[in-house]
Amino acid sequence: MFITNTDWEFSDAASVKKAGESMWPTMQAAGALVFYAFQTSETSGRTTIVWPDAAVAHAAIDDLRAAASKLADMKVVGSVAGEVMVHRN
Repeated sequence: MFITNTDWEFSDAASVKKAGESMWPTMQAAGALVFYAFQTSETSGRTTIVWPDAAVAHAAIDDLRAAASKLADMKVVGSVAGEVMVHRN
């Protein structure tokens, strides 16, 4: 498994939540397995997407970020990604 984390700045948390909810089917179609979005301050948040592997993530992530930015007043301010080292349920 592979994880992408993206940090966002935005002006309206409600529009970002709505954008995230509407983007999920597109993320799934691109290969995403799990999606989380966290509000980290009044004007910032982080998204985490779990992918089956790095190739699937890298093929999709730029287009998904661009699409999300068009749905809400938000911009990417940072990102990290990597292979899952340990997974427990």
